[in-house]
Amino acid sequence: MSDPNQPSIMTAFKKKRPSNGGTATTDRKNTQAPATKSSSFTTVAGKRDSSPTPTPVPASAQHKMSSPTATAEMSTKLQVTESIGDIFSAPNNSLLIHGCNCQASWSAGIAKAFKDHYPKAFQKKWTPDQLFGTAQLITPPNSAFPNSNATPSAPTNDEDEGFADDDADEAGDPETHFVGCLYTSRRYGKGKDTPKRILEATKPAMEDLLRKVKEWNDSVDENRKMKEVRMCKINSGLFNVPWEKTKEVLESIEVEEGGVAEVKVISLE
Repeated sequence: MSDPNQPSIMTAFKKKRPSNGGTATTDRKNTQAPATKSSSFTTVAGKRDSSPTPTPVPASAQHKMSSPTATAEMSTKLQVTESIGDIFSAPNNSLLIHGCNCQASWSAGIAKAFKDHYPKAFQKKWTPDQLFGTAQLITPPNSAFPNSNATPSAPTNDEDEGFADDDADEAGDPETHFVGCLYTSRRYGKGKDTPKRILEATKPAMEDLLRKVKEWNDSVDENRKMKEVRMCKINSGLFNVPWEKTKEVLESIEVEEGGVAEVKVISLE
């Protein structure tokens, strides 16, 4: 920002009218006008700036420079990466996300696979009437959440709290996995919502889940934090919504500072 006490280049040559009524004179004091007329330019934020045009950066050096604003803009959107594999072979302390109907039926599709892998999480699913556009975070068995924004899975019979060390094997213990339920359709089967309504519910549901994940990670020790976030191609199965449309919605989500910045989408093909 320029010093308001110094004359700008555009006003440096304006004639001053003396207060005593004398002849106007041209003030060239302390001016360093360039040989050519300066022009205003558009800043990153899109505002006009009356400052002199900056010296162009050589093309060979441009790759060494980065715009803090541009970097911030890139980092505030949720990153969605895709790969082929088994979503359930996630490392310890991973969060696995799937889309759900508000009737809490996990009887078909990827929901049934989640039910088969995490029967204790299925026992703790929510069944209130108004779930549309919200999310549920189900923590591993025997885990306790510092507040009421997550639901613990059904307890196990041993003393293991369901968390593991950071040096665990790549394919972690399912007993350490978190389950995220995105309620993107009020019903299922022939009664499922339209693709438009499902997409409208996807963004607030995912934002709700990411808030709960951040609250968890901010409230627990390092070895109890979620280390990785995985997701199937939600909405693209029985809900019959093109995956690319759902991906576009997910990538429009603003990432909260210190929150989850990347979601790994794992599919079999």
